[in-house]
Amino acid sequence: MSEKFEERSFPEEPEKFYPTQHLKVYQTSDAGQLLICECRHCLTPLSIDVVFLTPQNSKPKPKNKPDTQQDDVMKCPNCGRVPIFLEGCAVQSIDQLPSSPWK
Repeated sequence: MSEKFEERSFPEEPEKFYPTQHLKVYQTSDAGQLLICECRHCLTPLSIDVVFLTPQNSKPKPKNKPDTQQDDVMKCPNCGRVPIFLEGCAVQSIDQLPSSPWK
């Protein structure tokens, strides 16, 4: 049986590598966080104010409804694309910083 499997070997798919992204997280309140990061597309330094969603502060998703796209608030002010992928949080604001803390 192992001989048959070896005869039909499938080409290996190349591994997908994703670029690393700078990120610092600061506690601003019990529910809020301040994320300092660089846009993954244009490397613009950004300050993103988010609230992590918990059962106490979020609405349940309706069944049979697909996930909605992220709001326009979650666009880089420089290039207009999504700067970072975030799950389980609501973006309150996004601002461009004058300089990057990583340079």
